[in-house]
Amino acid sequence: MKSKPNPARLDAWDFRILSEIQSDGRISKSELAKRVHLSASACSERLRALETAGIVEGFYARLSPALIGGMVFVMVEVVLERHRLEDQRHFETAIGEFPEILDCWAIGGRIDYLMRVASPSMAAYQDFMERLLQAGLGIDQYYSLVVTKPIKSNSPIPLSALRRR
Repeated sequence: MKSKPNPARLDAWDFRILSEIQSDGRISKSELAKRVHLSASACSERLRALETAGIVEGFYARLSPALIGGMVFVMVEVVLERHRLEDQRHFETAIGEFPEILDCWAIGGRIDYLMRVASPSMAAYQDFMERLLQAGLGIDQYYSLVVTKPIKSNSPIPLSALRRR
């Protein structure tokens, strides 16, 4: 039985594959093999191993909010009432039930979490926040930062930095 790729032991071929699929998730396996200079079977086997190991989590389509009706994006800073492990776990589990929350990160410093929220309007965002506050998640304070214009988003992970470790 073959072992799963170890992220600390990825080689140049793996990095080439990861770089290409981050740029074009719809690339055919034969084209990917050409770009990384591997045989189609070797390339497919490596890609499958990267997926099995969880290094490649999935392939997604990036939608244009402006072309599908526009969206309001809000970065929300959240401070919890209490900082016990059970309170954090409750919050982290419960936010999975809110599809408006696109991303959520635990943050060190003056806030506990930073969330990226999508909403069709500011009124809908306010309704969402009221539902979130009524959900009993232990939120003490929240601060809304409205995104006025996206400058850079959904960038690929800079794999060149990982190779130098």
